[in-house]
Amino acid sequence: MEIVGDNTCMTSIMPKGKVVYCRGEPRKYWLELQFVDEKNKPVTGLKVTLEYHPLATSEEVAHWGKFGNNPFNPTPPPNPPAGITDSQGLVRFDDMYWITVDVKADAQQLADEMEQRPLGLRRNPNSQPVSKNAFHRETRDKNWRSDVQEIAEPAGYKHRYVTIGELCDRLPHMEGWTDPQPPEFHFPAGRALKGTEISHEFLNKRHVIEICPFRAWVLALHDTTDYDLANGLNLGIMADLAYSAEKENKTVAYFFGQKCLDLSAIPHFAEFPSFFHTLAVDVPFRERYLAPVYLSTTESEQPEGDTRLFIVECGAHIIVAWCGTDSLLNGLTDISFAPKKCLSELGGVGNIHGGFLEAYELAKRKFAKRFDFRAIQTSLDKGKSLFICGHSLGGALALTYAAEMKNSHPVLYTYGMPRTFTRTAVQALDTVTHYRHVNDNDTVTQIPPDADLDNRFYEKWGPLGDKLGFDWSLTTAAGLGVAVRDLAFQSAGVAGKKDPYWHHGKTVIFFQAQQCVMKSRHQNVPWIGGGGSDNPAPGVVYYCNEESVKLFLVPSLNDECLNATGEHQAKFIGCLDVASLRNTFPRNTNPSLDGLLSNPLSHSMAHRYLPYIHNQVLELANPDLPMSRKEKRAEFSQEIEKGASAQGNQDEIQRNREFIALQDMLPVTLNRTRSEETGKNALIRFAAVTEEEIEFSK
Repeated sequence: MEIVGDNTCMTSIMPKGKVVYCRGEPRKYWLELQFVDEKNKPVTGLKVTLEYHPLATSEEVAHWGKFGNNPFNPTPPPNPPAGITDSQGLVRFDDMYWITVDVKADAQQLADEMEQRPLGLRRNPNSQPVSKNAFHRETRDKNWRSDVQEIAEPAGYKHRYVTIGELCDRLPHMEGWTDPQPPEFHFPAGRALKGTEISHEFLNKRHVIEICPFRAWVLALHDTTDYDLANGLNLGIMADLAYSAEKENKTVAYFFGQKCLDLSAIPHFAEFPSFFHTLAVDVPFRERYLAPVYLSTTESEQPEGDTRLFIVECGAHIIVAWCGTDSLLNGLTDISFAPKKCLSELGGVGNIHGGFLEAYELAKRKFAKRFDFRAIQTSLDKGKSLFICGHSLGGALALTYAAEMKNSHPVLYTYGMPRTFTRTAVQALDTVTHYRHVNDNDTVTQIPPDADLDNRFYEKWGPLGDKLGFDWSLTTAAGLGVAVRDLAFQSAGVAGKKDPYWHHGKTVIFFQAQQCVMKSRHQNVPWIGGGGSDNPAPGVVYYCNEESVKLFLVPSLNDECLNATGEHQAKFIGCLDVASLRNTFPRNTNPSLDGLLSNPLSHSMAHRYLPYIHNQVLELANPDLPMSRKEKRAEFSQEIEKGASAQGNQDEIQRNREFIALQDMLPVTLNRTRSEETGKNALIRFAAVTEEEIEFSK
């Protein structure tokens, strides 16, 4: 094939003959590119280059070569000179040939700039990485339009949504990134480092290129001594995540390495049948979570016991999450009640549950190098906050760890945890910020028994002490609670309490409140009308129908209310009587609200604790959303007032009024989240994708 003239006149990859003539100057074209972030703010001063595509592929050239001896040169003309975006993020290229181009930008300049740009409020579902999970595919939405797109297209401009990897001319330096492959979301496979293609058909147009900021998700956590609902949700999800069997299923690594880097959706943790969404905020990529460290004594070179935890760190905080009871070995640890003296690093006074201490020391011994307290302290010395969490046995281990780290002022949230320290030790740990969640009559929160096990208990039974503890735990699991236990100990002569097991921390209880509502029904009764048993007369029988509702109660909010002033005080409806609350919610033990009953089914983190916390966040994030929990509370409040007008049980009525008032204080627990724009956005995003999870009454 003979070429007459230069290649610049080639506008088709399918030659129509053996000779292609070029006559006169080829027509020139222009291209305008406007670079903006997700908030439609211009990206200024960005160096932009265009690269022409080859005029034909190597396969096409080889194919044409079969029909003649004249080789075809697919080399495109020289690329246009680079341009710099102006104050509107706009750069224009003139005198272009009608050839498809790739748009590229200086990688390091682009990455550094887009790290500082916050995310837009709405997330683009079409930017998801291709899922490798056949059972949970990525979800696209062809009708989805970004806010930038809604402005650009009506103005007649072409719109493109890209990540930085689709513009970078090379791989930028990413602080702390050691993986051989770049982050998948920002550098999508098959498209990264190739530029963003503009077809020759779309020259002579302005293209608005919306760039996804170079950011990552981190959990919204607040270093505060007051109860914070964002902490309650996010640390609860972490406590549940700690149950992962990481050796078989890299759940922890996937959450922090994939979910927290995928900006198409807020991170969530799925545990059938629920999807627990986090409250997450976006941060510069360099402040992302580093690779988590997962530790399990069962997966070490020499397996021993069953203690598991993971540690993860970002630019603002460190999370240490301990795994709860998940095996027979854990169960044996739980019932090893024999107290042991607290080590000096744990305070050096009082006693600690022997089984928990053994499990804790096992982890320290097995992971002396990887679970390095000094390394964590180095990060804390840089101003990072320490958050610790755990469910069940994990809560006990989390408290033990918090005791050792008390000088670093950790924030500890536990869920369904058993008693861990005795009274003397608990009193020495009063500086540790700890909120202990209790789901109604959860059995595990009632063990070990609130008794002086260090004295006459073991003097009386000696080596049978643990055996008695085991028998009592079975009694509790069968549904018999505190009152039955106390009778058993009194009958055995164990009544004095010199240093009993105590609970540590401030209680957060999910309580099933009950209200007696008098109902009536018609029934034939022998004592009305003198009819006798053979001829009973019709009458009306009154009976008590128990109405109930689940409430989220944080008694410490009343203290916060009493101490609040100014604008913060105005956020409370009103404070409650201190003496009455302390009588209902005594410190260092469980509220005596359920008589003899105990329920081991109330203990599940995934099916009892998390759904309730998740729904409470949703209710406060979107107060206008109809929810069954709100309807039930409204009905319950009406029944309270009906009982008051009908001269019902005044003690019960007053107590339930206090409970409703405590529930109504909860909005202040999200004040810190709402105080910043990133927190407000986190709540909006959460409410947009979250549904009311199924709550179980017990």
